[in-house]
Amino acid sequence: MAENPTGGGRKKSTTVRAPWYLRAAFLAAERFAPAPAAKLLGSRWFKVPGGPERRLRGRAPAGAQVFDLDAGGVRLWGYDWGDGPLVYLVHGWGGSTGDFEYIGASLAAEGFRVVAFDSPSHGNSGPGPWGEHYTSGVHMADAFETVIDKFGPPHAVVAHSLGCLTAMMGMRQAGIEPETERLVFVAPFIGGSDGFRDTLGSIVPVGPRILSRVIPLAEERAEVELSKLTLMEPTAAAPTLIVHDTWDRPNPFRHGAALAETWPNAELMATSGLGHRKVLVSPEVHRRVTGFVKGE
Repeated sequence: MAENPTGGGRKKSTTVRAPWYLRAAFLAAERFAPAPAAKLLGSRWFKVPGGPERRLRGRAPAGAQVFDLDAGGVRLWGYDWGDGPLVYLVHGWGGSTGDFEYIGASLAAEGFRVVAFDSPSHGNSGPGPWGEHYTSGVHMADAFETVIDKFGPPHAVVAHSLGCLTAMMGMRQAGIEPETERLVFVAPFIGGSDGFRDTLGSIVPVGPRILSRVIPLAEERAEVELSKLTLMEPTAAAPTLIVHDTWDRPNPFRHGAALAETWPNAELMATSGLGHRKVLVSPEVHRRVTGFVKGE
């Protein structure tokens, strides 16, 4: 569970495990009906959890400047807060600017300019190219590229989950190959075959027969080869802090550990008992992230 940034109680995680009967059905489908199961998953792969009425939403901090940015016909909502070196906050799948309420406040208090935005079909932003219920990592990366074009190159980027992958995609699309920029990846989704398999498998059990059919369906719709969308290669030379909890279910801890070993200037902060989203509200994580962005 993570705190609701709008102050209205508490929100459940956006990564929801399917009920037991649906998991049992997919176990049976792996043996007897992999094609229909893959078609079902393919139709829901890009569906944003919760829908427009139940999205996680944030609010602009006091003193921040709210912006509405046109990204190729998509209205992006975000805020620009504080003065100093520029730090972008990039949320993950089903998230919002509210995910970084405490990290953003910590950075702004330490003299950084914080720019955060909601991706298409997320938070307070408008519908993406596929409407208000669906989007993709490619759309999220395109949105970040538009934000970079507006506000300029970063001093640092702090991202969560899928946002780690889309942040790298967006920077590279904007012509930035991180070298001196400081990167913070919280509960990173590493992408590639392993990332997609394990994250999807955290919701429903997906065996090789279903997976071999659903991947091509997803690639056809996204018009990109998903196996090549990965943080594992190419690596980046930038100083990188990877924060990952050993209890993270959708993005297993071993992925973050492998990423820390693969990137040449990466370090790993391991936490325990926080899971995928509560890691974002940990005071210990806030202190470490802020110190890292400061260069401590």
